[in-house]
Amino acid sequence: MLIVAGGFVLVLLPVLIGLLAETAGPTAAIGVGAVDVVLTLVRWAMIPMGTTLIGAAVVIRALAPSLERSRDTHTSDA
Repeated sequence: MLIVAGGFVLVLLPVLIGLLAETAGPTAAIGVGAVDVVLTLVRWAMIPMGTTLIGAAVVIRALAPSLERSRDTHTSDA
């Protein structure tokens, strides 16, 4: 989900910032610049975070059966 959202933000963000700058005019350049910086940070974080979460889900899914067997072995020994 984050990867898809990050892709949309990556493609649409420059267009939206351009529209915001045109609408606000030259007097709001500092505010538009601040919004651009914040949204760029969000854009840089969304795709890497999405891929990291996918990797973590794969690892958890792979380790879950062995952890389940380990927990069952310890409860039967007690």
